Amino acid sequence: MKVLLSFFSILFVFTNAFAQDEELQAKKDSLIQNDSLYQVAEAERHYNKGVTLMEQDKFSQAISEFDLALNVLQDFSKAVFNRGMCFMSMKQYDKAIGDFKGTLKRDSTYHEAHFQIGRAKLEKADPNAAYESFSMAIQMEPKEAKYYYYRGMLYFQKTDYKSAIKDYDEAIRLKHNYAYAYNDRGSAKRKLDDLTGAIADYTMAVKSDPGLSFAYNNLGSAKRQNKDYKGAISEYNQAIRLKDDYYIAYNNRGMAKYELEDYEGAVSDFSKAIKIKPDYAYALNNRASALIRLEKYKEAVEDCNLAIGKNSDYAYAYYNRGIAKEMLRELDDACADWQKAEILGVEVAAEYRRVTCVK
Repeated sequence: MKVLLSFFSILFVFTNAFAQDEELQAKKDSLIQNDSLYQVAEAERHYNKGVTLMEQDKFSQAISEFDLALNVLQDFSKAVFNRGMCFMSMKQYDKAIGDFKGTLKRDSTYHEAHFQIGRAKLEKADPNAAYESFSMAIQMEPKEAKYYYYRGMLYFQKTDYKSAIKDYDEAIRLKHNYAYAYNDRGSAKRKLDDLTGAIADYTMAVKSDPGLSFAYNNLGSAKRQNKDYKGAISEYNQAIRLKDDYYIAYNNRGMAKYELEDYEGAVSDFSKAIKIKPDYAYALNNRASALIRLEKYKEAVEDCNLAIGKNSDYAYAYYNRGIAKEMLRELDDACADWQKAEILGVEVAAEYRRVTCVK
């Protein structure tokens, strides 16, 4: 009986010891779990602070917070990605690309990282690499409108307007009020001489976002090309109302007024464009054209001189200066200008020389 009691006593001791070991392990596991939870919480605290600083355009400080988050939690893909976005905003594109690649190492499904690599490559004037990144983003997430829009931009730059239109179509299908996609699709259609389609798209662009001054300007230019000069002026007015220093819109409105034979109004608009951008050679030459119509030949010559000073190969400035000089009875100089214009590709200048200059 004593032996039996002794056995149970030993058994009890061992059982109690095992219970103590399990309890100790549970405490250790709990500590490890609590430590991990603390690390996650600490990383998220730095991450959230970084996001707030990003929203305030304090990018260097935001980067410091994302660094701290990553020191605590190395696999924090969002922290790496947002640090890359900070570098993008600071135009440090190589560092940005490094972070976006780091994001993909941590999370290979992070399609936005491919897209941002494409944007950075675009900024680095590497359109082929950008195209690959945008295409990869589309492959991973075919329902994101902006991925198609950006690839469409690349097609447009390559003058592949039909492919650009296809990508803009898809962007608009996914996002019906995508004003930028409507605007750019309109520009692609205009390049393909589809003025009706271009006007429809520009109209949708300003309807989707009435604050887009450049879309009104583009709509005006499409209408002007379609010989709807009054309609064009109306659109340019809207562009200028939204952006009062929009020198391109002033120049374009001046061209529409010129077509309506409102030469004084044209001179006024060209002058406003030049005041905003004094080196705007196109506006200087256009003002010279209007001044010739107003028989102000000396002023026209002065404007052509300025335009040529800005761009020594400006063919139409030589052509217009030749016309003004002919009217000032400076025939030799006029013929020299027309010869230069002809060399630079203005075919009508050759006809002027043939009729006026051949003795």
